[in-house]
Amino acid sequence: MENDIISAIEKQLNEGKGFEINFKGEIPNISDIKGISKISKEEIIDNIKGIKKIKKKKILEEHKNFIIDISKVLIKNKIPFKVTIFPNEVILRFDLDHYIHLYPDKFVIIGFNSLNEFPISLIKSYFPKDKEVKILHQVR
Repeated sequence: MENDIISAIEKQLNEGKGFEINFKGEIPNISDIKGISKISKEEIIDNIKGIKKIKKKKILEEHKNFIIDISKVLIKNKIPFKVTIFPNEVILRFDLDHYIHLYPDKFVIIGFNSLNEFPISLIKSYFPKDKEVKILHQVR
């Protein structure tokens, strides 16, 4: 079961598509990201004329490997997450205020106070040693 979901994640990443992992009971479920509006691209296209076709987004190999590795850990620990892909950047979102932004030269952790906070503590060993890891915590 876990290999099936990891294969589906790899397929989404290879196609340059974001995805969302949720759990129905104990079973992980992968779905396309519908965005903030929670409607699909097809629904938008049906309602609005003149939208440009979205080009396939290319994900950096290093980001792809990182997402696959940490997906295994997050799925094993039943932590839902969302991956959004931009050209040369990826956002791994746990909720609205807690996410990791992967840039080509650095990884920025947003909404957490340290690397020891859950779920960052589970995946911190997968952060690349040759890149800057920056933590931007919430200001209170």
